[in-house]
Amino acid sequence: MLVLGALNAMGVAVFGLIYAAAAKHLLTQGAFLASLALCFVGLTVLWVRTERSRGPARDVLSRAGRIAAGLVLAAMAVPGVILMPLFFINEYVPPEAGIAEILGPVMFILLASLALVALVNVAGVLALGVSAILTWWNRRATE
Repeated sequence: MLVLGALNAMGVAVFGLIYAAAAKHLLTQGAFLASLALCFVGLTVLWVRTERSRGPARDVLSRAGRIAAGLVLAAMAVPGVILMPLFFINEYVPPEAGIAEILGPVMFILLASLALVALVNVAGVLALGVSAILTWWNRRATE
């Protein structure tokens, strides 16, 4: 659970950095889409390898619980670590510092990153399901 939570938190950070770089026009639109696709595929592969490394003998309920707990852990920890200091700083610095203006974009980037990480988890579950079906199909065909 902690490994999947850390992997999901890393995914939120990676997708957030990609979105922030694109928002600052440091990436072209093609580079933005390519980096999103590359990171999505890479994180999905890492997710599947991590889930498989825990052993294939896990029952479905145990796997679902681990996956959900890892996603919830990242969904609670990452926004808390990023937004709490921003709200704290916003209370104590003058309005001219401009912290209030960046809160909206930061929250959007976090939300988009969390949605992409949830999609990585869904793609990982689908990859594990297809792999299990193909394994079952190949065993059945050899019998």
